Amino acid sequence: MLKLKSWVSQTVKSLLDSRSRKSARGRIALIILATFFFETMTGNSSVFADVQGQKPRLVVLLVADLFSYDFLSRYQDKLPTTGLRYLMDTGANFTNCQFQQASNQTASGQAIIASGTYPWANGIVADQWYDHRKNKLVSAVNPDEGPTLVGGNGSAGSSKELNGTTIGDQIKLATNGRGKVVSVALNDKAALLMAGKLANGAYWWDTRTGSFVSSSQFGHDLPTWAKSFNEQHYSDRYFGKPWQRLMPETQYIASIRDDYPHEKAFAGDGKQFPHVITGGLTTPGDKFYETFCSTPWANQMVADFAKEAIEKEALGMHMDPDLISINFSATETVGNNFGPNSQEMQDTVFRLDQSVSALLQFLDQKVGLSNCLIVFTADHGIAPIPELLRERGLDTGRIDPIAVKAQLNSAISGKLSKDDYIEAFEPPNLYLNLNTIDRLKYRQPDVEALTAKMAHAIPGVGDVYTAAQFFLNEVPNGPFSNTVRRSYYWGRSGDLVVLPKPGWVFSTDTEGTNSGSPYSYDAQVPLIVYGATVKAGRYGETCSPADIAPTIAALLGICTPPMSEGRVLSEAMDQLYGPPRPRGVYSGVSAEK
Repeated sequence: MLKLKSWVSQTVKSLLDSRSRKSARGRIALIILATFFFETMTGNSSVFADVQGQKPRLVVLLVADLFSYDFLSRYQDKLPTTGLRYLMDTGANFTNCQFQQASNQTASGQAIIASGTYPWANGIVADQWYDHRKNKLVSAVNPDEGPTLVGGNGSAGSSKELNGTTIGDQIKLATNGRGKVVSVALNDKAALLMAGKLANGAYWWDTRTGSFVSSSQFGHDLPTWAKSFNEQHYSDRYFGKPWQRLMPETQYIASIRDDYPHEKAFAGDGKQFPHVITGGLTTPGDKFYETFCSTPWANQMVADFAKEAIEKEALGMHMDPDLISINFSATETVGNNFGPNSQEMQDTVFRLDQSVSALLQFLDQKVGLSNCLIVFTADHGIAPIPELLRERGLDTGRIDPIAVKAQLNSAISGKLSKDDYIEAFEPPNLYLNLNTIDRLKYRQPDVEALTAKMAHAIPGVGDVYTAAQFFLNEVPNGPFSNTVRRSYYWGRSGDLVVLPKPGWVFSTDTEGTNSGSPYSYDAQVPLIVYGATVKAGRYGETCSPADIAPTIAALLGICTPPMSEGRVLSEAMDQLYGPPRPRGVYSGVSAEK
C-alpha cells in the first residue's frame, strides 16, 4: 500500500514537472485520475480532503441542559486545558450567542439547535402546551398515539410534533442513508428532538428501570451494545455514595454559601455537601434513579454510553459523515434545585468538564480530532434564585401559575358573568376557555384584551400579548416584539402570552428557580465550534443556536434543513466544504492550445 502511495506521488510530481507540450487540461485530468485510482484502492478519504477541503467525518453535538453563558467565564480559571477550556482555546468561541425566542425551555431549545428554526416554524413552543381540541395538556414529544418503548414497557415519545427536518435528517438524506445519526440523552425530549425523524437511534434514561431505552420510531429492539451497557447497572454503583466537592471549598468563592436557605433539597437528602444519593430508598429503585439524574455522575454515564455508541456503531470511521448528539441534562435539575450561583452548580460544571475531557481523548484515539466537527452549546440558561436577587436590592419574586389562573378567573367573573374563563396556564402560554366564551356569546378578542389588562395588574407580570394582536399583525413594538413573534405557533401557543418582569420567575415552589423567559440569563448560552477548518478565536458578532444547523450543513457541503432561519458562521470558517481554488495546479501553467 505504501508503494502504491509512493507511485501515485511520483506520478503526480512528474506530471506537474513535465515540460512536454501536453495541454494543461490533459495534465490536470491525469492528476485527478491518479488521485481517484489511489482513493479507490486504499479507501483513504484524506486524499479527497486535500483536494476538496477537509470534510468532517463525525459531527459531535455536545448540548448541556441549562448552561448559562457565564458559567465558562466565571469558572475559567479553575478549568484545566483538556476539556471545555481546550475547545474554548482551540475553537471558535462565540461570546454573544442568544436564543431569539420568548420561552427558553428544553424542548424548544433542542428543536432550534437541531433544525435551525424557531417555534413559529418548527412548532415546538414549550415542553408542553394545552390542546384546545383534546382539552388537555400535551407533551412536545408524547403524542397520544405514539410509538412503543423499546427496552421497557409502555408507550414512548416521538419527534412527530417537530415540523420539518433536523441537521441529522439532512445528513441521512444527503448520504442516501449511509451516514449514521445517533442521539443520547438523559431525557426523552432532548434525545428525540435532536434525533429528528430519520436517525439510526435515539436513547434516553428510563428512571423507572434505571436503563437506557428508545422508541419504536427508530427500531423495535435495542442494539446488542446498548443491552450490554444496561446489564452493567451503571447507576447502582452510586447508590448511597456521597457526592463530595471535587475541590476544596475555598475554590468555590464564585458561588454562594453552601447552606443558602432557598435552595431545594434532593429527595431523601439535604441541601448541603456531601449529598448521599438514595432517593429515600434502601435499595436502588425509581426514586433513586430519578435523583441520580440530578448528579454529575449521570452526565458521565451519558458520556460513557455515547462512547459505546461511537465505537460499536463505527461512527466517524467511514467516508460518509456521521452525527452524534450528546445531551448532558444533569445541569438542568441541579440548576433548578440549587440555582446557578450554588456550589452544586459549580461542581457540576467542573465534573462535566472532566467528562468532556475524557470524551475528547476518546474521540482523538478512535476517530482523530482532526476528523471531527465538535459543537458545544446549551438549550437554555437559568434565572438566579429570586430571593438571592432581592437580598441584593433588586425587584424580583415568584409568580405562582396556579394562583394566577384563579386570580384571573375571579377578576374576569367580576367584570362579566360568573364562570370559568381560564382553561390552563403553562407559562408563558395562557389558554382561555373557548367553550365558555362561545356559550356566553362574547367576542374572543374582547375577552383576550380584558384578560391582558387584568394580568398586567399582577405583581411581577411584564408584557402581555394576545392572539388577536398576532392575527392582525399588531404586536406592540418593544425590545421583545420579534422574539415573541418567533415563538408564536397557531394552535399550540396560548390565547395570551404572559411574560414575567426581569428577575421574576413562574414557579409554584418557594425554593429553587426556573427558566423560560426571553431575558439574557435564560437566552444567552455558550457556542463553541471546533474543527480542522475552523479559525480559533473569540467572536463577538451576534449569533444564535439557530445558526448551528446551517453552519454544520455548510461545512459538510449538504443542504440545510428546509425551513432553516439561521446563518452560516462564516467569519470563523477557514474553508467551507467544496473545491478550494487549486492554485498549486494552475500556477505557472499557460493557456496552451
